[in-house]
Amino acid sequence: MGYEYDLVPDDPDDYLRRRAALIDAATALPSFSRRAGAWELWLSDPTLPADGWEQAQLVFGERDVRVTCMTPLSAMVRADLRALPGLFGGARYVDDDGGPAAF
Repeated sequence: MGYEYDLVPDDPDDYLRRRAALIDAATALPSFSRRAGAWELWLSDPTLPADGWEQAQLVFGERDVRVTCMTPLSAMVRADLRALPGLFGGARYVDDDGGPAAF
């Protein structure tokens, strides 16, 4: 599948200051699967059978979060992706063309 989006914070400077805390907060999402290094985490629905693929990768960059959807997203992962902008205090998803995106 491989769809990619950016989660762009309303206040990039605040995001950068709080990035580590935001990652820690994101690990409390119901679909949190695992961390991979300091700036990367994965989401996957634990109620679905394991098929070797996690559903979404989040890479917390210096100005935004790159979201890569590896497989079709479950309702749980979609809900968690919709919750992320609230953790940031305001953010929006954009697609690779810069257009608005939603889950």
